[in-house]
Amino acid sequence: MESVLPGDVLSAMEAGRRKGRRARTRHLVVAGARQHRVMELTETGFVIAADGLPHLRGYVAIMLGEEQVAHRLVVFAWVRDGLVGYEFKHDAASRETPADYVAPERLGLLTAPEK
Repeated sequence: MESVLPGDVLSAMEAGRRKGRRARTRHLVVAGARQHRVMELTETGFVIAADGLPHLRGYVAIMLGEEQVAHRLVVFAWVRDGLVGYEFKHDAASRETPADYVAPERLGLLTAPEK
């Protein structure tokens, strides 16, 4: 047997989930003059609310209160259920290869002309 909840009940449940996520983290993402509350922060990226679908580009500062805890280059990853996910493209501290970098195949070796 299948039960269907009214739309207003579903929207209230979703609002409660968002409020619960918001209460769990105190991190902010700062891009220029804009600040966005982080819903979820992982080692590979973060999730923020899609209010007006904020499009973040380039470097962002991740703040914990007044303290900057990270400065990362981010790329858009996904959008769903009123949330937007971003991934860290490059971690300067670990010198890892960026997430969207594709190494070119070596085609040949050029040498300097002989004199």
